[in-house]
Amino acid sequence: MQTANHRHHVNLGPVYGIIIAVVSIVFTVIFYFTNMAGALWTGYFGNLLMFLGVLFSVIHYNSQHHERTSAMALFAMGFRTTLWAVLIVTLFTIALHFISGSQTEDNFWIYLFGNVFFTNGIVGLLAAVLAAMVFKRNQTTTRPK
Repeated sequence: MQTANHRHHVNLGPVYGIIIAVVSIVFTVIFYFTNMAGALWTGYFGNLLMFLGVLFSVIHYNSQHHERTSAMALFAMGFRTTLWAVLIVTLFTIALHFISGSQTEDNFWIYLFGNVFFTNGIVGLLAAVLAAMVFKRNQTTTRPK
């Protein structure tokens, strides 16, 4: 009987992006229904979720590849995770805006592009860069000899 030693790597970018988005959406809905959505700390909490989610995605990706991947690949993983999470949260925020019937609110589009899209994107990219630099133990290339 032969045993095949195949390693199947899951594409973690979409997985972590969806997880981050779902957790952010759950907290957004909780904050919305408890009338806490206007509090300043709720936006910071969403940014913290994005930062920690991207950080954990890069850590998991690095361990999945037995710490033999380049810093650029680690950054790319964090970048993909950020794109997925920001896209899903942005689409949900737009849908929630139209469902809630608050189309007369002038500040919504500024909030959407300023906080949801831009700030979460910057926080995610910052987490990707930091994680790529910190969790790449051997800073030399990892090309096989």
